[in-house]
Amino acid sequence: MTEMPYLKQNRLADVIAAIQFMSQNVRSSQPCEKWADYISGDKTKADHWREVFDEHPEFFRKSPDNVDHYALIWRRASPRLFYRKEDRLLTKPEYDQLSAEERTFVSRVRVPDAEIKTLIDIAIELHAKAREQHTDWRWWVPTVASFVGSLVAVLLGVAFGK
Repeated sequence: MTEMPYLKQNRLADVIAAIQFMSQNVRSSQPCEKWADYISGDKTKADHWREVFDEHPEFFRKSPDNVDHYALIWRRASPRLFYRKEDRLLTKPEYDQLSAEERTFVSRVRVPDAEIKTLIDIAIELHAKAREQHTDWRWWVPTVASFVGSLVAVLLGVAFGK
């Protein structure tokens, strides 16, 4: 049985940290190297964070237009109308009037606190279910091993007893 992502050491903490940071950062999408630097203070941990993002598609997705950019799905559901230069939401007509260069300062709106709590609660619940499934699966191993061992003993007894 392959290891479930939530059962990896410190995985729940990593998922929660990423949710918290990615939901509140002014940029909704960043390369893994930047997320690694922001979340853990170490750019060299980009591969670790890429693995976290890839193994938890319930929260994170690779941006289709950028090779190594990842975003929190919850933010991707909102339109790109947050103007970082002025820290405010634009109207659609205001956005349409921006130059191509100015549009590079537009991102998706931050996730409200109540929704961040919802995302964290979901992560905790998924972690608990993964642990429960893992424990349930391990419970069967000794039972099945005993049964298989007994069956082999009976078959050997029958085969060599005649």
